[in-house]
Amino acid sequence: MLHFLGFILLILGAVMLVPIPVAFLANETHLLPYFIVPAAIAIALGFFLRRRFQPTEITLGKAMVIVTFAWIVFAAFGSIPYIFGNNMPVEDAYFEGMSGFTATGLTMISDVEGVAPTILFWRSLTEWVGGMGVIVLFLAALIGAGRAARKMYVAEARAERIEPSIRATARSLWKIYVLLTLLGIIGLYFAGTPTLFEAVNHSMTGIATGGFTVRNMSFAGYGSPVLAVTILIMMAGAISFAVHRRLMAGHWRELFKNIEVRLMFVLIALATLLLIWSVGLRDALFQSSSALTGTGFSTATLSTWGDPQKGLLTILMVIGGGYGSTSSAIKLIRTVIIVKAVHWMIKRSFLPQRAVVPMKISGRIYSEQEMMETAIYAFIFIIVLISGAVVLMTVGYPAMNSIFESASAQGNVGLSVGITSAAMPIAGKISMTIQMLVGRLEIIPVIAFISYLIARVPRPRRKPF
Repeated sequence: MLHFLGFILLILGAVMLVPIPVAFLANETHLLPYFIVPAAIAIALGFFLRRRFQPTEITLGKAMVIVTFAWIVFAAFGSIPYIFGNNMPVEDAYFEGMSGFTATGLTMISDVEGVAPTILFWRSLTEWVGGMGVIVLFLAALIGAGRAARKMYVAEARAERIEPSIRATARSLWKIYVLLTLLGIIGLYFAGTPTLFEAVNHSMTGIATGGFTVRNMSFAGYGSPVLAVTILIMMAGAISFAVHRRLMAGHWRELFKNIEVRLMFVLIALATLLLIWSVGLRDALFQSSSALTGTGFSTATLSTWGDPQKGLLTILMVIGGGYGSTSSAIKLIRTVIIVKAVHWMIKRSFLPQRAVVPMKISGRIYSEQEMMETAIYAFIFIIVLISGAVVLMTVGYPAMNSIFESASAQGNVGLSVGITSAAMPIAGKISMTIQMLVGRLEIIPVIAFISYLIARVPRPRRKPF
């Protein structure tokens, strides 16, 4: 288990070296130690663990432990540039690191335009890496992990395989991801983004459905062409990469045949129609797209919106994007399964007990076990979300705002009604940090990690009578 963790630390070290050219270009070489030193530590520790421990076969439970621990460690190392390069308190820096790698986009930084470009690029890079997944990046470089690779792939909330092997799938995913990012940069730049730096950062965080921006006003100051391209980028990130793979193979009809894509268009259109009367077409369309895709870009000050408008965006954030995309939350296909399962149960209740009534979606039959697992996941998701909202209400925030912010953190969205800030009580910061991790890994791996830690705690021996 520690052998694989060592390899992951090597990947982390490599990622932390990426901002070095940006530091030179921005004439911010004084920031280099805050990337080079932690990178060296991660690489040295990674080599030590790989040499000290041999690769062994692992269970799915241990794979979940590795994955969860990897994300916690990534956030810890990712916080170092914020602590020393931006003078942030440790708890705020860790929140920022977790928000980045989980592709959430909630931030403790109130004035991003006053932050060094190298630090801003690091924020965007963490979201870009986290959007696809640190384990997918690890598996793309891994050789000979066998069944362990498959288990870690599943543990990071992925299951679809678009190539014959997990390693080939990971590499294919990253190729598609890089291509979409490059197309986004080109689209944003020619649509009128003032600088290439902004286009690069916003394409990275947009395709990752992350939401970090390099502007204090997010996207409020951009013109319609930039907003239109950004909506396309957000949707591309929220569409399953299996669909992207088929599109690149020339199967264009797959885009409109896919039930998740069709539901995405319908929900965005419906939400836009409901919001347009109170906030206007521009904000209604952009915020609906941002909320459902889980991106978190904003053109409006959401704290001024009414509770009905906030409630609608909350529903979209809870639903989320496509399965196998960079988006989180419950996911569109699970929403379809739950709705269809209710209809299936009602329909079945009117038929004889022996009648065979398959529950079919887009030609695929879903078993009762799959329906049950989907319902259980959605139930746990809502329970954790409500628990997070209760924490925020306990420290003094209004109910609707608390539910909104909790949904944003757990859905890895990044939209805020003003709760998330450096002034937020420490209990709220801890709660939302946990929710970001839980939402990104889809709950079960985090529960497995906690269970593993509890099991490792030594118990006092009972004295014999």
